[in-house]
Amino acid sequence: MQTAMDVTALRATVHVTDPYTVRQLAGREQVLLGLSTDDQAHYLDDTHVLVATGGAGGTTTVLRSIAAQARRLGARVDILDLDRRRPSHPWAHNLEGIRVHDRPDQAHALLHQLRRDLQHGADEFDGTWAARRLLVIEHTDRLLDALRQHYLLAQPDTQAEEAPAVEALAELLQIGRAGGLQIIAGSAHSVRPPQGQQIRDAFPTRLVAYAGTGLWGRVAPEVWPVPPYSVIAGRMHLVRDGAATRLQTLYLSESQARAWARGTVPKEYR
Repeated sequence: MQTAMDVTALRATVHVTDPYTVRQLAGREQVLLGLSTDDQAHYLDDTHVLVATGGAGGTTTVLRSIAAQARRLGARVDILDLDRRRPSHPWAHNLEGIRVHDRPDQAHALLHQLRRDLQHGADEFDGTWAARRLLVIEHTDRLLDALRQHYLLAQPDTQAEEAPAVEALAELLQIGRAGGLQIIAGSAHSVRPPQGQQIRDAFPTRLVAYAGTGLWGRVAPEVWPVPPYSVIAGRMHLVRDGAATRLQTLYLSESQARAWARGTVPKEYR
């Protein structure tokens, strides 16, 4: 006689203090992305990540959760957020180990500096969190446009086909992992992969909220038909290795993210 096993349905919320979340995070040196059916945990690996959700689909929340957890584990974090009127990451300002860059010239300088650092020190990466670096990009499509405009204003007579900072970002996508640099990019509309790459090659890990078949086709064309969608906040599909897994992503409020990044954990973890 076969015994039926209880299966825990997909959670409607995954908060950092929920008992089922504590079980998956306490004592682990991993970044939790979210939980799927039966509270199966899914963690960040070392691949670049694209978060594509459409407008107001939760991109900022996912970026915040990943950045705060990575910083707590020891990684250095740079956040590119060029919307100075409505910044998405005020929680990260004036925190040790996190820098927020909100101007195109700052983004231009950072991308070139990261490329130089990798070109001269990639072989020094030892695989630890303390040696890792996260580049978190809010509104990636807007960033690319701003970098191109910045370069045209600085070099109006240029004959270059692409802005050097955009080329630097493309190179970081290719060589970053070997040197401990991981790019976590958010976009409402997907991102054109550099130099003819497929989106799955540039971003092997994708978190996608349903925003129509057009977005899905651009972000995860290898998974078809489009999986069932939900209007529940934080409900996304994790696309890896040619398959999509529906999960509820981890939610950290701004105050929780700031505390987490500083190493102040809730009482449930003590």
